[in-house]
Amino acid sequence: MVMKEIIENVKQTIVQKKILWAHSIAQKLQQYHYSLAIQWGIECIQIYASEIKSEKFSQLNKYIQQAIEEQNVLTSSQCLEICREIWYLPDREEIQTAIARLWGSIAAFKDGEEVGGIVETTMAVELVLPDISDSRLLNRYLEAAVRICEEYESQN
Repeated sequence: MVMKEIIENVKQTIVQKKILWAHSIAQKLQQYHYSLAIQWGIECIQIYASEIKSEKFSQLNKYIQQAIEEQNVLTSSQCLEICREIWYLPDREEIQTAIARLWGSIAAFKDGEEVGGIVETTMAVELVLPDISDSRLLNRYLEAAVRICEEYESQN
């Protein structure tokens, strides 16, 4: 199934208020390479952060930058350690949980646990869409997934 078909299915799923709408997208991106699912998760978190102007995100942005720059050189146990560090920071908000889950997905993918990686990426993305009727935010997430997919296909 091509990404555009997956996106159409997701739109139908959301209209029906189903959870785990992001799963099929994360799964499709992971089939190309797990880093694409991670990239999508990162972009969704960044889009959300730009919308909500979160004070918490300012404190957590270093973890997003670290994911962008270092995910390929860190071991799965180092990624899991970062996940736990973020998880247990005080006054947890959705964005904090999403970033922790993103690091959990990097750790899972590095351990070869594709299903766990996809589930964690799915949860990270769904956390930063607290209202699934927010079609503007949703469309930005879906457009990011299509763009990531198309960029990968054009390079390979």
